Amino acid sequence: MDQDTNVIQELQELKQKVGHLEDLLTEQANKKEKAGPFRIFLDAVGSLLFGLIVVGPIVVVVVGVLMVAASWLGMVF
Repeated sequence: MDQDTNVIQELQELKQKVGHLEDLLTEQANKKEKAGPFRIFLDAVGSLLFGLIVVGPIVVVVVGVLMVAASWLGMVF
């Protein structure tokens, strides 16, 4: 009987902790869903800089390599 009471108390404590974690997760989800104009602007600027600094040079190198390979094969563009 004493063990049953202890188990019930522990289950109640775990239920409270899980409830608290669910509340925290819900708050985090609500914060992520509400993106303001400043956040959208920062994301856009970050994407633009990533495209210019990383993707742009990679595309130039790939196109250059393809054109050199095509010139070796005798193709004209």
